[in-house]
Amino acid sequence: MNRLIKLLLVLTVLALGLSACGQTTTQQTQPTPQTVRETVTVRETVVVPAEKITVRLSGWASSPAETALLESLLYKFSVENPDILVKYEPITGDYKQVLLTSIASGTEPDIFYVDIFWWLELAANNALLPLDDLMATSGVSRDDFIPALIDAFTYEGKTYGIPKDFNTLGMFYNKALFDKAGLAYPTDDWTWDDLRAAAEKLTDLSDPNRPVYGFCTPPDPGRFPVFVFQNGGMVMKDDYSDTMLDSEAAVKAAEFYTSFRTAKIGALPSDLGEGWQGTLFGKGQCAMVYEGGWLIPYLRDQFPNTQYGVVMPPAGPGGEGNLIFTVAWGISANTKNPDAAWKVVNFLTSEASQKTVLESGFALPSRKSLQNSDYLKNNPNSAAIFNGSFFGARPFFWGAVGSDVNDQMAKALERIFKENQPVPDAMKQAADSIRKALR
Repeated sequence: MNRLIKLLLVLTVLALGLSACGQTTTQQTQPTPQTVRETVTVRETVVVPAEKITVRLSGWASSPAETALLESLLYKFSVENPDILVKYEPITGDYKQVLLTSIASGTEPDIFYVDIFWWLELAANNALLPLDDLMATSGVSRDDFIPALIDAFTYEGKTYGIPKDFNTLGMFYNKALFDKAGLAYPTDDWTWDDLRAAAEKLTDLSDPNRPVYGFCTPPDPGRFPVFVFQNGGMVMKDDYSDTMLDSEAAVKAAEFYTSFRTAKIGALPSDLGEGWQGTLFGKGQCAMVYEGGWLIPYLRDQFPNTQYGVVMPPAGPGGEGNLIFTVAWGISANTKNPDAAWKVVNFLTSEASQKTVLESGFALPSRKSLQNSDYLKNNPNSAAIFNGSFFGARPFFWGAVGSDVNDQMAKALERIFKENQPVPDAMKQAADSIRKALR
């Protein structure tokens, strides 16, 4: 009996224990998910773009294609320089007069074309900003440019313009006419004697309705001075204080230049019913002419079948000589943003931009490093025009009375050609008129 009681007690205790354990399990506290919110402050420095600097740029628009080229370069500039806005404001009509009027009223653009023929009057009247200090800050050296070009825009030791492009004169020759005459093509080492001998052989007057002249010599002040330089002469003194057109060197040059027509181995464009010898060259009636690179696209468009070559003008008794036609980028002395304006000019005249201009075929670059470019190696006619700048080339610029000098040169040649005035008298008359203009 006792055993039974003990057994019942044990079972009871176990039952109570199990019951207690079950209660503990059901009452255990479950973890409650909690959302922790925390604010993190991040500090970041934000560069607020400065307000854009606006600079105005003007030039003349010579052709839609050239304008498009400039605009494409300005677009590239805007991408690389988002803080500078360039407003392109081409001037139509009388560019110089419009520019001078704007300068007088203080409304001129920050950047503008300056022509070799009249830039000096702007520099001398403090209308242009000297660029040497700005060039130095950008590591740009005058030595980067063709010497004759950068020197052409130098006044009292300061640089007032960066030449954007240029042209010289080359001797264009008609290959078909040379082949017909059995002549070897000209080379860069020709002389006046070679030129005259070739003109004699190339002239063919057998067809009165279509005469062919060896060398055409227009009464053009943009051609004749080359012969003065090649004869060791000058059109004006270095300081432009006097003319040298009545010097022996200039008179002898005029005698040689006009002798082709006198000997009937040369002609004026008007003799053949044209206003420009470039047209006669395309037609095959002038076998040789002195022209600039502008003749190349003209021949391509108007006379695509004319086969021709270009060499540097033959040297005279005084050596090499040529003319340089050029335009520079100038900056107004009154600009409020000289650094931004210089950035634009520096970009447009950089080697990369100049290479773009060269490969467009519109103009020749002012950077001398491009002399060995692939483009010039593959385009010998353009190379002849480019290389002419290194051999006795002088700017097409005659000082403050430049228009009078051109006018008198043309009139003197006309009198020799059409009135048979003796050459010394014609040149003396021209010189006297220029001296009156200088007073």
